Amino acid sequence: MFFLSWPKLKKKYSEGYEERKGIQSQGLIEKLKGKRPFWVHGVSVGEVQALMPVLRAARDSGYSGPIIISTTTETGREMAFRLGEGLFDFHIYYPWDKKKFVKRALQSLNPWAFATAETELWPNMLWELKDASVPAFLINGRVSDRTWERFKGPMKRKFGVSVFELFTEIYLREKRDFERLSSIGVSADKLNILGDTKTDALLSRKDLTSRDKWLDSLYSEKYKIFIAGSTHPGEEAVVLRAFEILNSKYHQTKLILAPRHPERAKEVFDLAQQKFSVCLLSSGSFDSDVIVVDKIGVLFDLYGTAFSAFVGGSFVDKGGQNILEPASWGIPVQYGPHMEDFAEASAEFIELGIATQVNSAENLGDVWIGIMERAPSEYCENLKEVSEKYFKRSSGSSIKTWERIYKYF
Repeated sequence: MFFLSWPKLKKKYSEGYEERKGIQSQGLIEKLKGKRPFWVHGVSVGEVQALMPVLRAARDSGYSGPIIISTTTETGREMAFRLGEGLFDFHIYYPWDKKKFVKRALQSLNPWAFATAETELWPNMLWELKDASVPAFLINGRVSDRTWERFKGPMKRKFGVSVFELFTEIYLREKRDFERLSSIGVSADKLNILGDTKTDALLSRKDLTSRDKWLDSLYSEKYKIFIAGSTHPGEEAVVLRAFEILNSKYHQTKLILAPRHPERAKEVFDLAQQKFSVCLLSSGSFDSDVIVVDKIGVLFDLYGTAFSAFVGGSFVDKGGQNILEPASWGIPVQYGPHMEDFAEASAEFIELGIATQVNSAENLGDVWIGIMERAPSEYCENLKEVSEKYFKRSSGSSIKTWERIYKYF
């Protein structure tokens, strides 16, 4: 089966094709010079963001050994270099999970430990690590509803448990993740609730200078900025209808639309253009009602310019995108019915008054109008204070994670 898929895989993943077969460059092998690296893996952008604060904690602790980061996607690689300058030594593309490829990569790199982020379970890699007596860790682990569904049925559950048991230790984000894994039989002594490393990542990524430049460019003194971040197909129409409701009453407003995948920018642009004046973020000219984000790595700073933010992956059944990003700026956050991947944070944000769950375009539009009608200074200052207290209390997962891994060095 794998052999038959090679032509398709080679076309899709032309960059790093040899590395994906476990073949490392001679230059990398020579640079390691017999030193055993710490190997971390993040499939794409989100997983890389979860790993970076752990690498920062490692370097801040004085660890000077080589660190290799692998990604599956090219956008993951780009994010690694964007966020991780000075934190890791080498990037490679992750080998396909075929015994031959994985074993070849492990023998070449000879890591002293391996860590993967969030929901990545690759049985062949974990089996080979076990055979080689290399400790394996799951960082920022979570069990999404979609993953949980896969464990239904005795055979699937048994296989799932057998894979999780291959990890030396598992570091989980939330109590719910712990309860799910322990309920199916994963050893409790492997499970640790350490919180979300992305919280630390957010606090370290805040760049007020960059945020202020965006504020000037977006004419924020004249307009209130509303953002819809990480939207999926079908959500942009809902958000645009909500903005139509808002804009009909408050004309001095702008909407920034950031699709989860920037390559959809043209599609989103065409949709928005049916009712509003529209421009792309890359154009540098922001006189339009709607601005469509067509590049990665800018959404977090843009959240800092917003009066309010809707987070995507929540009107469609995707489990919700990262609500921590806008909340860390102390702005009100909205999302649809699906926020399963951030269930505990979602519930707490609603209780704290930071977030509102909405069920329709009209509901979202009304919430945005309500935000505009509140006393701006008092309301905004209260939100910022509540947000700061939450993130101060929730930080520190990365240091705890690294300290536990380093015991195996």
